[in-house]
Amino acid sequence: MIVALLRVRIHIPGARSLKDRRAVVRKAVERVRARYNVSVAEVGDVARWQVATLAAVMVTSDHSLATEVLDKITSTIASSVAGEAMVTGRETLFETYSDTEPVGEADGLQEKFADGDEEA
Repeated sequence: MIVALLRVRIHIPGARSLKDRRAVVRKAVERVRARYNVSVAEVGDVARWQVATLAAVMVTSDHSLATEVLDKITSTIASSVAGEAMVTGRETLFETYSDTEPVGEADGLQEKFADGDEEA
């Protein structure tokens, strides 16, 4: 299992208020949600008028698919804000987990499954 994370920073030079900024961010987020089966949200710089940080996350079993989709998402964000903003930064992170490896610190959850209790 591969968890792929994309973080994109955009600069919105024409934003004169948070309302202007939100309109650009909303357009980018909605376009990504409509085209790709990923989770996407604004994750940073929420109080700055001319800067926004968006993140998208997907889970897959194919690393090349994850890379391809994240590249397409970056292009989609760039095209959706064209003329109003520009992508100024992009970061990706890929975490790989085996099928049997526990994910994170799931203290009580793993104990319940180990005991055969299906109510988690």
